[in-house]
Amino acid sequence: MNFLKIITLFAITITFTNCDNFFEYSVYEANVKTEQKNTTAKNLKLLEKIKIESQDFKFAFITDTHYFYDNLRTVVDDINKRDDILFVIFGGDIADQALLKEYEIFYDIMLNLNKPYLTVIGNHDYNSNGSIIYKEMFGDYNYSFEFNNNKFVLFDDIIWESNKDPDFDWLSSELSDGVTFNQVFAFAHIPIVVSNNLSAKMKETYRSIMIENNVSLSVHGHTHSYFYEEGEVSYLIVPALKNPTYGVINVKDDTFNIEIIEL
Repeated sequence: MNFLKIITLFAITITFTNCDNFFEYSVYEANVKTEQKNTTAKNLKLLEKIKIESQDFKFAFITDTHYFYDNLRTVVDDINKRDDILFVIFGGDIADQALLKEYEIFYDIMLNLNKPYLTVIGNHDYNSNGSIIYKEMFGDYNYSFEFNNNKFVLFDDIIWESNKDPDFDWLSSELSDGVTFNQVFAFAHIPIVVSNNLSAKMKETYRSIMIENNVSLSVHGHTHSYFYEEGEVSYLIVPALKNPTYGVINVKDDTFNIEIIEL
């Protein structure tokens, strides 16, 4: 190896050594830090510790961060001031381009939340290697939990970016015990109302599963605007964080009411 090659290699080594997190913004980066993994399981354990005597309780629904991080911080700060809100569900589009850095920013902001939170995956979260990052950082795309004799089912209904159909068999099976609960609440990023992302057949399948299984309310994001339709199964869409906005669902035995908070 001649002298010129030695000098060149030395210069390259120095350059790379002085570039912290050189590949941090690569669309291919998906190495989730150990302390950030399995966030859903950790929050479910926190939720199990919350015990209440009343059938009445409140939870919040936030959705569609994209890159509105300041507004997410504002909403988190506001929820932290409210003792009546017991936990938070995030409705997807944690990220915009689904870069690891976006997920990490979201994760760091949510560390400031003093309540458990659970997430569903959004269509933007599937961009790049986002689905891999989501699975590592949070966990399963489809899962459920019980709280105060109510059931909460969180469902992945992304089709275009995921290149797969929603697992309606799983959804139907998971909801099959719905009659044993006071109420059942379903959450998915894409709504079957207003949005045209799902086919007519998929919308009808989803609606039928909701009706057949005692679901009181189906909650969504994605459209970035408010929508509410009351019926045998009610449908709620909460606006995106373009403005600091979130929903509060007040559960009362076998009924509920909704409040939209605009800060």
